[in-house]
Amino acid sequence: MDDFMSSKPAVQSSSSNLSAFKLPGAASLYEQLDKLVLVCLRDGRNFFGWLRSFDQYANLVLDNTVERLTVNNMYADVPMGIFVIRGENVMLLGEVDEEKELKVGESMTQVSEKEIRKVIAKVNENGTLTKAGNVLEWPIPEEF
Repeated sequence: MDDFMSSKPAVQSSSSNLSAFKLPGAASLYEQLDKLVLVCLRDGRNFFGWLRSFDQYANLVLDNTVERLTVNNMYADVPMGIFVIRGENVMLLGEVDEEKELKVGESMTQVSEKEIRKVIAKVNENGTLTKAGNVLEWPIPEEF
């Protein structure tokens, strides 16, 4: 389950020289180097991985990356390995609190990739989410 969390870097980056001031733009990613990060993309996908490199365009290289698929209270981590993300697709990037990440299992159920993909396909087919037999539907105004 948490293989991606157990692969801490052999060498920690030193930010002592840069801690006195904040770096602008993509350079601020220096503070997250060799740390576990969550990257949310514009298309809605979420990735967890160890930030290994970045450039001036905020293109990212993640190591031991997993894609987190979630539906209702279920989730699956799909291993992706080394993963390159184009900076223009990044909507949000943040460091993960590893202790809180380990507690995800208390409120959510981990399922297999195959199982969650079936649920996602059903949601896409019906256009609804179901929880405990209830169907959640979003009202769409008729003028659309």
